Amino acid sequence: MELSEIIINILSILIGYFIGSILPAYFFGRLKGIDIRKEGTCNAGTLNVYHTLGVVYAIPTAIFDTLKGLFVVLLTQSIGADYIFAQISGLVAIVGHILPFYIGFRGGQGVACATGIMLFYLVQYILIGPEIFYFLCFLLIIVAIFAYITKTGEIIGIIVLPLLAYSVFIYYPDVPHNIFFCLILAYIISIGIYNIVVFKKIIIEDDTFKSHWWRVALRPFAIFFIVFYICYSKMVALIIIGCVCLVFIFLDIIRFIHKGTNELLTVRIKSLFKKHESKKFSSMTIFLVAVFITILLFEIEIAFAALTFLIFGDIFSKIFGLSFGRHKIFKKTVEGTLAYIGCALICGYIIYTVLEIPLILLILGGITAALTEVLSLRINDNFSVPIISGAVMTAIKFFTL
Repeated sequence: MELSEIIINILSILIGYFIGSILPAYFFGRLKGIDIRKEGTCNAGTLNVYHTLGVVYAIPTAIFDTLKGLFVVLLTQSIGADYIFAQISGLVAIVGHILPFYIGFRGGQGVACATGIMLFYLVQYILIGPEIFYFLCFLLIIVAIFAYITKTGEIIGIIVLPLLAYSVFIYYPDVPHNIFFCLILAYIISIGIYNIVVFKKIIIEDDTFKSHWWRVALRPFAIFFIVFYICYSKMVALIIIGCVCLVFIFLDIIRFIHKGTNELLTVRIKSLFKKHESKKFSSMTIFLVAVFITILLFEIEIAFAALTFLIFGDIFSKIFGLSFGRHKIFKKTVEGTLAYIGCALICGYIIYTVLEIPLILLILGGITAALTEVLSLRINDNFSVPIISGAVMTAIKFFTL
């Protein structure tokens, strides 16, 4: 690399930082006699400007912050910067927004700047091929579902942006700016998680959930039963899940026979078994039995999909139903059911890219799982969801494919 190229590349980094450090939110605040970083959410960004100064100042703030990262990338490319350094300059623009040198290195969060660069990359992908455009149409359905449920941009972002990052590697594995695109997405997601935690945008008051949250946390590990199926054989998977299942059945039977043990595990140790499970098999046991039957009855692709819908759909349904449930439907909530459907669409898309299953089949299977969950009034949905969903997908595949 020649000296002139090195100088241009270094200059591109400096350009990125200085342009990124220009904060209209701060300057507009000073015009009104305030430090925007000490007002409202204490963030020198568009939303805080809107709530503190009004829409007249918020619009130019949003436009400038969104476009400055894109402008930096295009400018540095035009002056001859190396491709990688031009992309890095865009990332440095975000750093400049966060750490402006002239106000004590305390600026905004840089999400608008990152979003502008993200949109620029999306346009580049669309120019390469239409696949990402079709995927974005699909993604809009998921965005609409969770926008209705939560009305919170950060939550929507941490749900859909990982899927967007996954999709570009599926459709455009050799595109050089994939890594930069994913770094941008990772940053936006990290800020979203930070805001969700700090501003407590997900709050669950349900005492049962608080006592038994670990059950929800352990659910995803059930996917290893399918891994055993894939890596070894159906028989190995059935033996392993069967042994685990027998342990839980035995524990339940001991509870039924010995009153003291039952009281200990359901009353004194409240976090182990739910109180209403004192005289019946626990949902953990029923879940394991359902996993065993699903693996036994269905071919591997169908079993994988049905159990994935059960595991992750149930998690989404619980968290979003308890946090944002506003409208009751039977013993569930509309919001929880929609979250189940949204999760099923996400899982269905990922399974579609990995296994040879038509997407429409997975979508119908996922919707069936969500409807089964909400309609299973007397049958434990841990049992009914994978079996009915698997049966529906098997029937559709048999009659149409």
